[in-house]
Amino acid sequence: MKSFRIQPLSSTLGVTNQYNSFTFKKINFTQRINNNNNNNNNNNNNNNNNNNNINKNSNNNKLKFLSSFLFNNQYNNINRINSDNNNNNNLIILNNSFKRTYSTSIVNLLSDLKEKILDKVENFEDKKKVDRDFILNKGDLNYYLEKLSKPKKSLPPPPTTERKDYSFEIHGTTVNDPYNWLKNTEDPKVIEYIENENKYKDRFTKAYVSPLSRKLRSVFKRVFIDHPDEDEIINGYKIVIKNKDLYRQRVSDGYTQLLLSNGEKIAGYEINLRDIMVFRFSRDNSLFSFVVEVDSSENKVCIVKNVSVPGAPVVDVIINCSSMEWGKNNELFYVEHDLTFHRSHKIFKKSIKSNIKLNDEKVNPSELMIYEENPSFYLDIYVPKDGQYIFYLSNCKLSTLIYYTKLDDNEPITCKSHKVMLSRVENLEYYAEHNGDEFYIFANANKGDLNIYKVRDTIENGKFSDLELFIPSEPQSMIRDVDMYKDYLVLNDMHKFQPRIRIIYKNPDTNRFDKSLEKIITFPHKIIELSMGVNGGYENNDSFFLSYCTPTQNVIPIKISLKDGTITKLGEPRESGPLIINPDSFETDILWVPSKSDPSIKIPLSICYNKQAVKFNGKTPCVLHGYGSYGTIYSLYYNIEDLFLMNAGFIVARAHVRGGGELGRTWYNDGKLLNKKNTFSDYIDCVEYLFENKYTSPNYLIGRGTSAGGLLMCNVALTHPHYFSGIISQVPFADVLTSMLDESLALTIHEYGEWGNPNNNKQVFDYIKQYDPYVLLDDPKIQSSLKSLPNLYITGSASDFRVPLWQPLKWVAKLRDKLKSLNGDNDAPLVILGINDDSGHFGPNDRNSLTKKWSFDLSFIFYSIKKSTTKKE
Repeated sequence: MKSFRIQPLSSTLGVTNQYNSFTFKKINFTQRINNNNNNNNNNNNNNNNNNNNINKNSNNNKLKFLSSFLFNNQYNNINRINSDNNNNNNLIILNNSFKRTYSTSIVNLLSDLKEKILDKVENFEDKKKVDRDFILNKGDLNYYLEKLSKPKKSLPPPPTTERKDYSFEIHGTTVNDPYNWLKNTEDPKVIEYIENENKYKDRFTKAYVSPLSRKLRSVFKRVFIDHPDEDEIINGYKIVIKNKDLYRQRVSDGYTQLLLSNGEKIAGYEINLRDIMVFRFSRDNSLFSFVVEVDSSENKVCIVKNVSVPGAPVVDVIINCSSMEWGKNNELFYVEHDLTFHRSHKIFKKSIKSNIKLNDEKVNPSELMIYEENPSFYLDIYVPKDGQYIFYLSNCKLSTLIYYTKLDDNEPITCKSHKVMLSRVENLEYYAEHNGDEFYIFANANKGDLNIYKVRDTIENGKFSDLELFIPSEPQSMIRDVDMYKDYLVLNDMHKFQPRIRIIYKNPDTNRFDKSLEKIITFPHKIIELSMGVNGGYENNDSFFLSYCTPTQNVIPIKISLKDGTITKLGEPRESGPLIINPDSFETDILWVPSKSDPSIKIPLSICYNKQAVKFNGKTPCVLHGYGSYGTIYSLYYNIEDLFLMNAGFIVARAHVRGGGELGRTWYNDGKLLNKKNTFSDYIDCVEYLFENKYTSPNYLIGRGTSAGGLLMCNVALTHPHYFSGIISQVPFADVLTSMLDESLALTIHEYGEWGNPNNNKQVFDYIKQYDPYVLLDDPKIQSSLKSLPNLYITGSASDFRVPLWQPLKWVAKLRDKLKSLNGDNDAPLVILGINDDSGHFGPNDRNSLTKKWSFDLSFIFYSIKKSTTKKE
């Protein structure tokens, strides 16, 4: 109902730092089941997107694209905006050196000035020359390797920091943690160490990759993507983006109203459209509300405007609000977010009145509807499409509880109005929709895949046995999104790793949905990512909107007829610049890799490359992404960085290892808790498959992962260092054991369902030690092979609460200590740590910062391959 969410296509929580175009989208159905929304995961999110396959970032639900000014962005990655008004005391400003040392301030000032001058020079560079050089050298790896600098002298020794004795006893074991002190990020010595690491990265950049990095930036700055408008109409209005501003246009007479100007200042916040998480209209269309992230720590506020009068004045601002819904009579229900533990824990109701002084709680107080005291549970809120009820969700990793309240004009809603749909049962996670006089419940009982059940809407404190099975799950399938209309049920699911749309019709004799009346719509592409539209209108009987993209095709909006499944394309994005490609020149495929531990298990491996560039001689450069956590579907979709690499002759691949959701709930369960090591072995099986079939070889392979995927990268770097020329591990969850032992951390308790609780379970404690990268550094076998490490680029952010910066910091400090004996050795592995103070968990999202990030990441990849091939061949 009138619900829109601005999120990027195919995003997953913390999965990647790749960026794709934003879409407006409604609240994602699948996030309700795995509870991987933006509040619930320590390490994901993510990219991601995901792929909220059942989580925040994957199933994307509206197709109005913010055009060129958003550039390609995959997550709601937030820049710190309006720093003068940023009161987040937990935000650490790393670049403090100019406050203390005059000479250093001059150096930093000159460095910044030089960078600005270079940017200006790039703007004047001959655009035709940029395009011509890139086009002429497509697929020529040597062209890029030759752009790397040849410094006159090698880098100075990398920074190190001191060890401090710290240990504790648990389960009869002494745990030594000499870098525990780095967790105090306000300690001047910690700040100094961070600055030294950033300076070391800067020295490497200037010595080796600056010319190439600037060249790559000039290419990225020439990329322009403009997405087509669509015809989706919501309650008589179209939502329009024009000149970076947000409008609504009334279909009946064309009247157009400005809703929000990009960069508009409200209550001390500078609002950018790219930072809006979700927006809604009240039922009478007079009030417009939206939730926006206001800093890189993912703090959010809800802003309400009165759009029934000229100028659309702001009538309320609600801080620490993670989501909201409109009830009847202009009653706003919203979820309050606790900033200390990053948990959505309270739901309030507030009557929005235009004659009340802005945000005056004394005159117009909010009424508490529900308070969730259990620290492992998170609250959420939504209204089903028919608008008859409002649902309060209490989620954790192992169970769901839904409270429901009838939205009745005559009955006021109080804190005692809600009823429990199903009593909470461990290992029962579910989501509900409403149709007619029935609740349709999507449940994964006993940790299985989603079945669809139904029950009368009079149920209260029901049991699972009260439900009637409607549609059973299929093996290796996952329902990713749902739209329920009066006469049609639309499912977006993935079956054997192939997305499809299912339309289920009502039996005209019973006026009930009939599972035998089903139409299945498939797509011809081997790799495709589908994203459902908002599709407002419960009475809709015409068509519904969605979009798709492939690794070589940007987001394309389509509509599908509800009656016969006919697909109509609504346009294609307009693209210009050097990265324009012919999709027919590229091969996309899904390879099925046998698990070496159990050949009956086949691991899907998505792959894309330029047909002319790959010779199958083992000398093709390849970037292999990995994630494998939280049941996230880690799709290979259209991505600017990947597109550049494929143009340069690379293979780009994603290993869909266990712990992800690509093959259903069982695939997820087989890569979590005491099965977590399957995630790492699956990834290595994919690596060895690429080697055995001559796609690539160790000299040319780059591993890449973010967050929980960063954990994967740090692990395989230590256990199989000889398999890679370089690894990029972004915001890695690299210190699993001590994090999961520390319940004072914001998200630890909630994460027990993913990693286990090592505090009260020695088996979990011992198991985590077997794969934790921080612990593995104490293994003599690992230490003996450290000289074989690939080049490593590790990142962290001071404003990241999901994976605090001390995690990569501790791991790199400990790794450098183990590598000290190799300092000065020309063959010593390069370890670069970059800590940013304001990029958050998901990285930057403004165009300039993105192009800088992309250009450095790719320069590091080219450098690693050059160093590896020069040394080993």
